[in-house]
This record gives sequence, C-alpha cells and structure tokens, in this order.
Amino acid sequence: MTNKTHSILPLILIVLLITALFSGCIDFSIGGNKTTNNTTLNGSNTNNTTANTTQNNTTVSKEQISVAAFNIQIFGVSKAGNDDVMDVLAKTIRRYDVVGIQEIRDAGGTSLPKLVDLVNNGTDENGQPYNYDYVVSDRLGRSTSKEQYAYIYDKNTVFVASEPLVYPEPDGDTFEREPYMVTFRSNNGTFDAVFILIHTKPEDAKNEIDYLDDVVKYAKTIYVGQENYVLMGDFNADGSYFNESGPSKLKSDDYIWIIGNDEVTTTKTKNTYDRIVITKELLPYFTNQSGVFNYSAEYELNETQTYAVSDHYPVYIDFWTVVGNWGRVLFTYFNSVNVINE
Repeated sequence: MTNKTHSILPLILIVLLITALFSGCIDFSIGGNKTTNNTTLNGSNTNNTTANTTQNNTTVSKEQISVAAFNIQIFGVSKAGNDDVMDVLAKTIRRYDVVGIQEIRDAGGTSLPKLVDLVNNGTDENGQPYNYDYVVSDRLGRSTSKEQYAYIYDKNTVFVASEPLVYPEPDGDTFEREPYMVTFRSNNGTFDAVFILIHTKPEDAKNEIDYLDDVVKYAKTIYVGQENYVLMGDFNADGSYFNESGPSKLKSDDYIWIIGNDEVTTTKTKNTYDRIVITKELLPYFTNQSGVFNYSAEYELNETQTYAVSDHYPVYIDFWTVVGNWGRVLFTYFNSVNVINE
C-alpha cells in the first residue's frame, strides 16, 4: 500500500467512526443474547434464485465471524466419493461462518448437497447440531467444462439478506465465470456486507481483476446505500498471470488487499493466487485476523492426501460482528499494515 493510502486511511477511519457513533452503529456493549433472524432458500439443493426469510430459534452469541474462500479443484462426483477427502473438507468448512466455494464441476448437482450434509453431521463443541446451508450459482463458463460457485454458511451465526446474483456483464463478455454475489448479515450485531466470489481465467487474470471494480460499482446500483464489500476467491493473482507489484483498478484507495503477497495459497507451488479484498468502509469490522489455512499441516496429511483435497488452501478473514469501541478500531487499523498489500 502506498504512503498516500496510509495517510488517507486514518482520516477516512475517523470519519467513519464519527458517522457510526452518531448513527448508533457503534455499540459499546459487546456480546450478550442475539436476536436471531435467518434466511433459507427454496430448494437449497438446486440453483437457488429466491430467498425467503424465516426465523431461526437457535441462539448463538458471537463477537466475531470468520469468512473463507476455497477453490476445491474440480469438485464433483469423483471427489465427493472419496471419504477421506470429504472428511477434510467438512472439518475445514466447519471452521468458518461463511465459505465461498469455487470450481464445482458436477452437472448432476449431487456433490455439493452431499458435502453440506456431511458438514451438518454432528454437533459443535457446545453440543449443538451443526446448522449449515448453502446457495449455489448456475453453471458458468464459456466452454463445455462449466463451473459453479457456492456459499456454504452457518445459519446459527449469519443469514442471507439479499437475492443471490450472478453478475450480468452489462458491458460485454468480460469474465470466463461471472462473479457471484450475495449479502450476508450477522445474526448478532451489525455486520452486513455484500460478498463477491470470483474464479478468474488464468490467462485473463489481470483484466478480470481490474473489472472487479466495475462489478462493485454495478453492485452499488443494486444494493443501494451498501458500501461494505468483500471480494474473494481464486484471483490467479500471482506468477505469470498477474504482476503483484503492478497497477490495478482494484488497488485504488477504495480497496484493501487482506491476503498479502508473501502468503502461499497453493499446495503444489509457492504462489498467492487466492485473495480477499475489502472496501475501506469494512475496516472498522476487521479484527486484524486473516491468513491461509494449511489443512495439510493441521490434519497431518502427506503429499498425496493433500493433493487429493485440492491444489489450493482456503484463505480467510475474521470480522467483528459489532464495531465495539474506538480503541479496538484504531488498534485494528494501525496493526492492519502488517497484512495489507503494498
């Protein structure tokens, strides 16, 4: 991040804090019982297009939510039939409140619901049944080898607050797989953001990453008044596909790159293909906790077992569900320099 950006961000942060204070967004009492509100979707094992709001009676009080993006690499019938792989995937997904899944390749549509069923098989550390659901896009891509995006989310902690939407590309065919967006809100607190999931075509990564700025601008015409955006997924933002230190429309003062260039997000190489980028308005919610989850080390997998799961590791970011106090937010900002890209 440039010195110019660092000089501007504190001023932006102070303005945001003052605005939040007078609008009642800053709550100095963290935690407590939450008012639960949840959304389930018609036919959750199909391509969901309609959201119906329903009440979830499960009470879970959390000060933070954890969000991840995971390219599972050709996730279809074959991988879904591997019990060991599915066990790793289920344990990994349970670590997060929202997981953006990429590279689902299953024309029959059976693999994703099988995975979510497995995620929900059991109880958490408090003895409560797991309560995950999902939304999934249409099959996308220019070739016959089409992919789907999905968000798997914990209904005990977040709910879907907008109609899931595939970017309609109003200016022409820019993306190999058009980004998939939806709003998530925390059941407890005030966290609210539009998530935009992307898996770029490697050869077009620079162009597609630049156009994500246009996607955000389009989204602001749909989600009027919404300034909180999380862009995440396999950007292919490294190596011969993307110059990490070069210019990009997504590197303006409006955005903060959370996953730094020194991270390794792939299992077979040392590249940082996978990224999470947030709009500056979300900075007060950022806990300064983010990174790459190395499931190979966590679950003591050998090389063959690791590669069977994916050629990518999940990347993640944690958010406060409530902007708690000035000290916490300022602490987050002045420490976030360590994780934000230059």
